Amino acid sequence: MMKRLAGTVILSGLLVCGFGQALPEKALAAEVVHKTIVVEKGQTYDGKGKRLIAGPELGDGSQREDQKPIFKVEDGATLKNVVLGAPAADGVHTYGNASINNVVWEDVGEDALTVKSEGSVTINGGSARLAADKIFQINKASTFTVKNFTADQGGKFIRQLGGSTFKAVVNIDNCTITNMKEAIFRTDSSTSSVTMINTRYSKVGQKWIGVKHVTERNNHEF
Repeated sequence: MMKRLAGTVILSGLLVCGFGQALPEKALAAEVVHKTIVVEKGQTYDGKGKRLIAGPELGDGSQREDQKPIFKVEDGATLKNVVLGAPAADGVHTYGNASINNVVWEDVGEDALTVKSEGSVTINGGSARLAADKIFQINKASTFTVKNFTADQGGKFIRQLGGSTFKAVVNIDNCTITNMKEAIFRTDSSTSSVTMINTRYSKVGQKWIGVKHVTERNNHEF
């Protein structure tokens, strides 16, 4: 039996998210995280489909700015095969170079993921939905790549820190982006850029806000 849910596929009780490995269906019980899980430098955290939600010590998943992440991913580390349910507090924080593979955000908290220090961050596979504001937040100069990803219902898909002038290089490849109230990418920096290729999108507001350098190829609006 197969059915589709917000850009993912449920096949024989498994959630196949975007790219590669199957993850368990939402109905499985969630593990409550009471203290931020640190994926240390150079290490890999493979959740093997585990579903996690934030305990009250981390936050309630609202737009409060003082919430803590479920995961802190250090330089050179990888986080993969995890489902984050609600509440998700402040999601995932990355520090330096990081790989995020097959992570599903069922109901985005404050943000799904925030870039907290300079580096190259790649998100490959997975999905996110139901963001009250932005899905991904870039707070430091970085190269930020999202590929094979599905995003639905948010204010913005990607937001650079408001009022900042550092350079963010954003790459979007083979994604499906729908129902953004404002934009796919918003920035206040004249040096930041976005390249979007092989991507399907619908109802995304202005698409780009404040972006001076845009490259698009082989995209489809539907």
